[in-house]
Amino acid sequence: MIIPFDREKYLQILRTEGINAAVTALHLDTERWEVDTFEGTEGYQPEMWKDLLAIRSFSRELWEIDLRQGGKKAPGS
Repeated sequence: MIIPFDREKYLQILRTEGINAAVTALHLDTERWEVDTFEGTEGYQPEMWKDLLAIRSFSRELWEIDLRQGGKKAPGS
């Protein structure tokens, strides 16, 4: 089972709740992708490994976006 990756979900969290919430949500979802990639019902899925690499790269991109924005806190934080 391929799990779709929605960058906009995490960008929206970044905008509304801040970097910590965005990275935490991505980390929790990444754990699920890792389990499905290596130990899911279909066994090892090499095509999902490429997706995991892209997701890890996106994690760094989230931090870079936050740094470029000056590390502004989300509203209400």
